This record gives sequence, C-alpha cells and structure tokens, in this order.
Amino acid sequence: MKREKFAAVFFAAAIVLAFAASAGAVDGTIEINQAKVMAGSGFPFIISNPGSYRLTGNLTAPASTSGINVTAPHVTIDLNGFLITGPGTLSGVVNGISAQGIGDVTVENGTLTGFGVGVDVGSFGIVRNVHADANGVGIEVGNNSVVEGCTANNSTSIFGIFCSAACAISGNTANGNPGQGIDCSGNGCLISGNTADANSTHGIECNGSGCVISGNTVVANSDIGIYCAGSGCLISDNAVFANNFGIAAGDTSTGYRGNVLKNTSANVSPGSGTSLGNNLCNGTAC
Repeated sequence: MKREKFAAVFFAAAIVLAFAASAGAVDGTIEINQAKVMAGSGFPFIISNPGSYRLTGNLTAPASTSGINVTAPHVTIDLNGFLITGPGTLSGVVNGISAQGIGDVTVENGTLTGFGVGVDVGSFGIVRNVHADANGVGIEVGNNSVVEGCTANNSTSIFGIFCSAACAISGNTANGNPGQGIDCSGNGCLISGNTADANSTHGIECNGSGCVISGNTVVANSDIGIYCAGSGCLISDNAVFANNFGIAAGDTSTGYRGNVLKNTSANVSPGSGTSLGNNLCNGTAC
C-alpha cells in the first residue's frame, strides 16, 4: 500500500514537472505567452540571454509599453504565426520587438501592429516572413542585415522598411507609407524583388552609394519611384509606373538598364545617371 501511494505521488510530481518544463522551454526554446508575461514582471518581456524563443499565443501590450525588449545578442524570436498588438500610440519608443543596437537578432513568422516601430534590430539582423503593418515605422534594421518576405504597409510616421547600410532587402511589400517605402540610409544595399506602391514620397531610396536596385515593382508613389541620392548605383529591370518621376540619381555614375517606365512628369529626371540601354519609356526605347 505504501509502495502504491509512493508511486502515485511520484507520478503526479513527474506530471507537474513535465508541465512546468513544457511551459518554460521545449528542446531549449523558451516559450512566451500572455499568461507567462503577466505572471512575471509584465511588459515589456525582457530577453537578456542568447538563445531561441517562441510565442505560443498572442501578446497584447498595454499603453506606453513595448512588447519585447532584447538586451542580448544571438537571439532568435519565432513569432510562430501569432500576433503582438501594441497600444496604438505609435510612439517611437514603444516598439513591438526592440533590439536596437543589439547584433545577430532574428525575428520571424508573425505579425506586429500598433507600435512606434514594429521590429527594430541592430546589425547582422534577420527579419523574415513578418507582417509589420500599421505601425509608426514597419521595420528598422542595422548594417549588414536581411529583410525578406515581409509586409511593411500603412505606416503612420515615415518608412515602411529602413536599413542603415549594406542590407539585403528582398521579396517585401512596402505600400501606403507616408514617406519612403524602402530606404537604405547608407551604402551598398541590395534591394530586389520588392513591391513599393502608393508611398507619399519615394518608392525606393538609397541615400548612399553603390546600391543595386533590381527587379522591383514601383507604382504610384507621389514623388520619385526609384532614387539613388549618392553615386555608383545600378538600377535595373524594374517596372516603374505612374510615379511623379520614374528614376533619379545623384550623378551620372549611376547606371540604369532594362527598366520599363511610364510616369507622370518624367521617366528619368535630369542628371539621373547614365542609360546602359534596353530601357523602355512610354513604349519607346530610351
């Protein structure tokens, strides 16, 4: 009888421990959900150790509070198809996932809305398969980062997607933003295969030099479709339609080729680089 009672107690304890372990980590991945956050120190949920983290439910942050703050490098956050909803104040200091200045952070597979910045990571970051819509700014990344397969639409502050320099930005939509759809602030960005439509200034902008801007669809932006403000960019094989200006560049060291253009004021504004051929302007080679 004592042995049976001992076995029952042991079995019950094992179940409790197993449940506790599953609530905290699975295969080394730390799980995050609303109940766990509120049972701890509340929002923002702080990630202070490198490792893998996964949402197991939606998160809703209260007023004036970020969702998740990352203070350690080498962190991966899998949103796991879930949603992080912000307070809707759209203040720049209230972010969905904030890892500004923190390197080697990956955020993927979910949605963030109602924040000042949806996702903000430092250098060598990766943001992929993320919906960062209806935030002040959709996605901000530091140098040498990757932004892939995301939506960054209907921001209220300025950018859809912003990178410091030397980023690969591909396969995203950045539509309906009050400033630039996609902005590379420095040199050496590869911006390819994106859609940048109906933004209030430029569709795609490289503020530095040596950017490659190719294979994008850039439509109905209020100012310039594609703009290289520096020098030595290559603008190729884009569809640039119904913008005020099609392509503009800082000087003639930028080259453009293979683009299809039909825009309101001009397809290529004065001083907009050098045609390398095979462009089509309003149906005529240019």
